[in-house]
Amino acid sequence: MSTGPGADSAPVHKPTLDTRGRGETFSSLKVRNYRLFFTGAIVSNTGTWMARITQDWLVLSLTGSAAAVGITTALQFLPMLLFGLYGGVIADRYPKRRLLLVSQAALGLCGIALAVLTLSGHIQVWHVYLIAFLLGMVTVVDNPARQSFVSEMVGPDRLRNAVSLNSANFQSARLVGPAVAGVLIAGVGSGWAFLLNGLF
Repeated sequence: MSTGPGADSAPVHKPTLDTRGRGETFSSLKVRNYRLFFTGAIVSNTGTWMARITQDWLVLSLTGSAAAVGITTALQFLPMLLFGLYGGVIADRYPKRRLLLVSQAALGLCGIALAVLTLSGHIQVWHVYLIAFLLGMVTVVDNPARQSFVSEMVGPDRLRNAVSLNSANFQSARLVGPAVAGVLIAGVGSGWAFLLNGLF
């Protein structure tokens, strides 16, 4: 143990709390445009999962067939399997913001169409099949355009963080959306659930 003249003046190292990790977790949200985009995506993703559950419930109510529900799901995801590469080409060729405005409007119109058909009592299972396929076709363009748009907003330095936040957003919506769908179906019916998704 040192007792020399410089012992009392030796620097004392105190533990410090490194807060950089906390700031880096949400660094993309410092970008105003991305912050607005992220907030809108919360509503959009929740509505998408809400609509999917409501759509499947409607098909089951109309047909009583689990196979019909499977067909509906297949029709919605088949376009991505068949045309996914073309969606990426379109997203690279045209302005991302314009593509997203068109795709979100198309998704909203599909939701409103399902709402009108359901609330009017004219809904048939082939209507749901057709709209499920149209939703899948829109998603072919919407998904790559959304990802590219995020890259343009935040830049390469924050891209990894933005992708992580988008993933958390999407996964959270997978939990919340079906729960909201269940409440709406039980409370006001499938038609109003579709209408809410179409409008918001």
